Amino acid sequence: MNLYLRLMLAVLRGLLGRKLHLLDEGVTYHRVWPWDLDAYGHMNNGRYLQISDVARIELMCRTNAAHIIFKRRFGGVLGGSLVRHVRALKVFSRYLVVSRVLCWDERWFYTEHRFETLSGKVITTCITRAALRCKKDWAGTSDIVNSVAPGLCSPIANKTVCAWMKADQALSEATQPINPADSANDSHHDTATAVNSRH
Repeated sequence: MNLYLRLMLAVLRGLLGRKLHLLDEGVTYHRVWPWDLDAYGHMNNGRYLQISDVARIELMCRTNAAHIIFKRRFGGVLGGSLVRHVRALKVFSRYLVVSRVLCWDERWFYTEHRFETLSGKVITTCITRAALRCKKDWAGTSDIVNSVAPGLCSPIANKTVCAWMKADQALSEATQPINPADSANDSHHDTATAVNSRH
């Protein structure tokens, strides 16, 4: 099924379905179609992230968060994802996605999407980090939370989210652009060290 058609159906189900609290679990049902497959006959790895997007949109509609986002013209930004596959999905297999907001900070919402068989076996677990922007700045999370669940505080981040935060910070620091002046100083220091070592 085309991604845009899936998104439209998710919005309709979210608007017409039972409303949820911000911390409630939302469940969506899906099927693997031939165009979802990779070269090995399994559901494409990238499709899990797309289905997570679909499930997250429906959850946002059911919690009324989407209404606030569209009303205030916020834009969504996906800041990363953490995916662990346990078993594969084959063509025409039916499965469900259990989605829930794990926690949030000043900028990011952390949401878990758990792919399961209809009998309850875990297929894949995907945790995403998403934020909102308004014009040229970050919208923050407090505005949305206070609009749909006034006074609600974020749950404590679990071990997985905390470990991801630390790894993300380390990766961010490792990929910071190098200041040319610092690079030149380091090069001069290395050269001087090499000259001194020869003496």
